[in-house]
Amino acid sequence: MAATGIALALSLAACGGTGGGKDEPAGSGGKSDSGADKALKAAEPAGTLKAAAAKGARQNTFRTKGTRKDKDGEYVTEGAFQVKPDASEMKDVGPKTAESPDGVSHMITVNDKMYFNGEKVPGKKWWTFSVEGADKSKDPSSELFVRLTSALATSKDVKNTGVETVGGRRAARFQGTVVVSELAAYKGDAIQDKDRDFVVKGYKDDGVEKVDLVVWVDKDGVVAKTEESGKGSKGEFEGDFRRTDEYFDWGADLGIKPPPAAETATEKEVLEAEMKKLQK
Repeated sequence: MAATGIALALSLAACGGTGGGKDEPAGSGGKSDSGADKALKAAEPAGTLKAAAAKGARQNTFRTKGTRKDKDGEYVTEGAFQVKPDASEMKDVGPKTAESPDGVSHMITVNDKMYFNGEKVPGKKWWTFSVEGADKSKDPSSELFVRLTSALATSKDVKNTGVETVGGRRAARFQGTVVVSELAAYKGDAIQDKDRDFVVKGYKDDGVEKVDLVVWVDKDGVVAKTEESGKGSKGEFEGDFRRTDEYFDWGADLGIKPPPAAETATEKEVLEAEMKKLQK
């Protein structure tokens, strides 16, 4: 049954128990045999994923937390995203580098302004620049979790592998392998053409031929978590890669604001500082 079927089944059955915020296989605690779990276990993969992607594309705000591993190392990530008006805040904590001595990368976007942590100008903790022609009417279907969920819905071997607890919510776990050449040739309605082309180009640019995807969909038909893993031959995904993200605070007021002006170097100040460096 699709996500709408899950909601209908749950309205006729008692709600399932929740765990302590970690993933747990069905039967490992809580009310794993409740009506909620039975509906989730019976959820048909392609239809549920398609409905979850569509529902996700209608969300205006959400938060994420997760981990990422690529050729540069391992990262702990946090994010807050708002579609209209366009705003986001992303923070990665990973390996220490010359560009990021403390291993922290922090970026805030508000409409056409981007803010980065880092002392480009002495005494200023942040620096900023404008993105000319920024799309202020961002299409929510372009969010990563929507694209991954849609891509998994096209997989020929996608399966419902049971029920687990994600962030205190019981969720069905869908797993499959997406072959990039097959996704490129896909003509169905599980993924929009523009998103299919974007995903395919990204994987091809990184030399990825196939990717393992896992998507957890909760009892309300909302994506609770995604996991993307595989191996590439170049670019960002050169070597083994894995990215896992949980999603929560749907529709919440995220309070995304620019850093204090007194602590932020302007574009002009950054340009002047860089010119001084070149003259030394």
